[in-house]
Amino acid sequence: MSFNSKQSTSDQQMKEAFAQNPVRQHNAADLVASLNINTKPTSERKQSVSITMTPTMKEELTALAKQNGYTGLSSFAVEIFQAILDQQSKD
Repeated sequence: MSFNSKQSTSDQQMKEAFAQNPVRQHNAADLVASLNINTKPTSERKQSVSITMTPTMKEELTALAKQNGYTGLSSFAVEIFQAILDQQSKD
């Protein structure tokens, strides 16, 4: 299915397509509600990645990371992502 933002029907088509997306069976709040981020991470070489977020989100996540004893957002994000993967492998 292709979407053209200049067509009036495209907005409705996109809403329907995203609503039926099987990948999004769980919302993010449900996914992270039971995460355990206090586990000892295994040692593995890290690879740099780039993600895009709003400045407000970055500030709030950095503050949350520091409140939880992390030196910065990167190490906090790595543990959050690993906890998500660990939780999914248990399901």
